[in-house]
Amino acid sequence: MSEELTKTKLLPVQGKDMDSIMQNLETGVSELFTSERYQEYLKTMSKFHNYSFNNTLLIAMQRPDATLVTGYRNWQSMGRQVKKGEKGITIIAPAPIKRKKEQAVLDQDQKPVIGPDGKPKTEEVEVTLPCFKAITVFDIEQTTGEPIQTLAPEILTAAVEDYDLFLQAIQEIAPVPIRFDAIDGSANGYYHNLDKEIVIKKDMSQSQTLKTAIHETAHARLHDREIMESQGIEKDRLTKEVEAESVAYCVCSAFELDTSEYSFPYIAGWSSGKEMKELKASMDVIRKTAGEMIDELTEKIEMMLEQKQEKLIAAVEAAGYCFAQEESNSQHLQFIPDGTHKMQGYLFAKSWNEVERWVETVVEKGDPIQKERVERVLYPERFEQNFEEMMFTRKECRLSIYHLDEKGSGKDQLFVGMEDLQKKGITVTADQYQCVYSSRYLPNENMDAIYSIFNDDPPADYKVHSLSVSDVVIMNQDGDMKAYFVDRFGFQELPEFVEERKQILGIESEVQKRDILEETSCISFYAAECSEFPVLGEVHHDLSLPEALEAYEKIPAERMNGIKSVGFNLQEGSDYDGMMDLMVGRKSQREILDSIPFYKENKLVQTALKCVEQYIEEKSLNAEKTEPKEEKSQVQKTKSQKRREEMSL
Repeated sequence: MSEELTKTKLLPVQGKDMDSIMQNLETGVSELFTSERYQEYLKTMSKFHNYSFNNTLLIAMQRPDATLVTGYRNWQSMGRQVKKGEKGITIIAPAPIKRKKEQAVLDQDQKPVIGPDGKPKTEEVEVTLPCFKAITVFDIEQTTGEPIQTLAPEILTAAVEDYDLFLQAIQEIAPVPIRFDAIDGSANGYYHNLDKEIVIKKDMSQSQTLKTAIHETAHARLHDREIMESQGIEKDRLTKEVEAESVAYCVCSAFELDTSEYSFPYIAGWSSGKEMKELKASMDVIRKTAGEMIDELTEKIEMMLEQKQEKLIAAVEAAGYCFAQEESNSQHLQFIPDGTHKMQGYLFAKSWNEVERWVETVVEKGDPIQKERVERVLYPERFEQNFEEMMFTRKECRLSIYHLDEKGSGKDQLFVGMEDLQKKGITVTADQYQCVYSSRYLPNENMDAIYSIFNDDPPADYKVHSLSVSDVVIMNQDGDMKAYFVDRFGFQELPEFVEERKQILGIESEVQKRDILEETSCISFYAAECSEFPVLGEVHHDLSLPEALEAYEKIPAERMNGIKSVGFNLQEGSDYDGMMDLMVGRKSQREILDSIPFYKENKLVQTALKCVEQYIEEKSLNAEKTEPKEEKSQVQKTKSQKRREEMSL
């Protein structure tokens, strides 16, 4: 049989003689510590980190490009067959020997039991003696049959392409916090023994950042001064560096990160003065640590990918598509339009990374309905209010759907028309209902259109019964809010329902807000050119909130000494009297104010804060409306392009 059939380099041993194999291992260890051979061995270790040092070295000596090895019969059990003519790889396997021997009988204090003859009693016991034998295994490339995955391609792809995900996984397995900072000199990072933290140089390439993070995590795991002292371990600086860099190389190789910049020119010098036992000990430490990090990172990335996929599915559904799970696989992901937003065709993606890019495009360029719903899924922290609350505080086209609370007082009114309710003397009130759905809607959609949508083709995220008799819909048309009762024929307006719902949510009407602010003398408002130091520029004191907002707009931007602000001045006789910002640079200061319990519980402050946030929102919407419009042809072209992009995704 031609030697060209195999890449396996046969060991120069007589059969499976263990003495010959161990002699070859000794020679292999001596030859290992050259830069080229060492990197070759580490690559093998990255793929076989669960194998012993001896077996990893044996595999590297015979078939350095091996990726997955097992015995002949194991391959058959997995639906694969070893190719004819392939030469096996020799490794070592435990083969314990059982022997019977006489040993003394001991009492509970572990002292020999004396027999009637005055001599220690003995008994025959079976003992297991450690022993090893040579076995033959084959690499997956030497077999044919059913495909087998070693590390899921999606995980490798994510690790290489998704920098943020991989870095987060490293941070989670690191025993200490990782932070980024400027570092003087040539060092890319370091582990600080006293502060118990890893510091990485900021503004490096993504690849270098990941490599450095892995390297320093290895240092933190292996070379913490207190841990080493407690275990009685001493290591010189070069040994520490060899171990950390070797671990980093193994981990990077396992996840197919670029390892071309790695080199180990100092390996030969480091190994030359060490005993075989010491060398094997260091290699076992490297193997064990690299293996643990590879396994932990794989588990973290798998979990993160699952969470990411769930979030992406929710985001795509929020954009108006349903995930067709049965028709999808790892190479082909399919999404079906829900019909609500009049989209055409299916969406197809080759990977979840591609889905993520599409979702990001929706956030950046999607229509307002898509954009808001996707943002709420991806970035919930951006939304302080739920959908229903937003309907009452924003001047835009929004709707909310209400169903009777089947566990409350209105349960007997379910699916009963208005005429029948009136005959029974029943009045429809908001406290009988619960909000089941809320969203933006298109300006040209009236109640007839809404009824049709939520009966014939509801959105993917609408999970309750179709719009029916006894349901209530509130429509907000640019601040003009009306509530409609779905009757047997048509819709009945409910004049009190909107205000009742506001009271339930704790949302004051504009009249209430104005009365509170106008009737109180203990709070006033100001507008300042410089929020940090009002004395540096124009400032207006003792104003009402509308006056302060008006003054804010009139302060010229071209001569600003700082960032403009609007704030309040409390005069209640408490420790919290004085000036505080409500808005700086058209950004709400809610986070700061709500962090102080006094302000969070103060009705005057909270009311003013809500007014300012509504002002910010209105200004933002007005800015969007006044943006220059594209030419009609260009608009049409853009929509066409967008449709093609959606179809080809």
